[in-house]
Amino acid sequence: MNQRELIVLLLKGLLAWLVLSVLVWYFGGGLIKALFPLLNAVMSSISPEISPGLKLLNLAQSQLDASIELSAWTLRPIYLNEKQFIPPGTDLKSSTHLLHVLVPMVIEGSILLVWPVQRWQQRAILIGLGLLAAVLVVMAILPAHLLAQMEISFQDVALTADQPRPVPWFVDWMVFCEMGGRWLLGVLAAWLCIQLQRELLRA
Repeated sequence: MNQRELIVLLLKGLLAWLVLSVLVWYFGGGLIKALFPLLNAVMSSISPEISPGLKLLNLAQSQLDASIELSAWTLRPIYLNEKQFIPPGTDLKSSTHLLHVLVPMVIEGSILLVWPVQRWQQRAILIGLGLLAAVLVVMAILPAHLLAQMEISFQDVALTADQPRPVPWFVDWMVFCEMGGRWLLGVLAAWLCIQLQRELLRA
């Protein structure tokens, strides 16, 4: 690839990024709301002691300020330390910014839209695989993020007495995602889609 081709590819990538960013800005809330049943199911499997409920908050009537709120109802006592626990029926909350969650989708989509192909069928397969992969990426990031935010507040209390509650795995996963892992997941999802598309066309 010469310098001119590289510049054209970068410009196409920038254009794809801008177009997808606008689409996510306008339609991201509706997409996430459509995924609420799946996301609730994932959270219930990760943390069976709660009954999760998600809603989209848009206090300023702008997608730039929209956030996803988790309201979790405790189903049984949650152990904190030898002296404290969270009783059943407690309403716990956490939230995260909507656009923050959708960034990996934009990264993945931008790569797939500019990836060189020879036929339009190849692009169509890439886009179809990309939509499925984007859903899986959101499911891998969002439930753990919301649960980990609650868990961090639990740990602050748990450490005030002996035998504190052990830190669950999804807290480390959230930290990884927040330190650049969500960007990496977007790139990895795009790479997997490209490899799968090649295998499908080769079969």
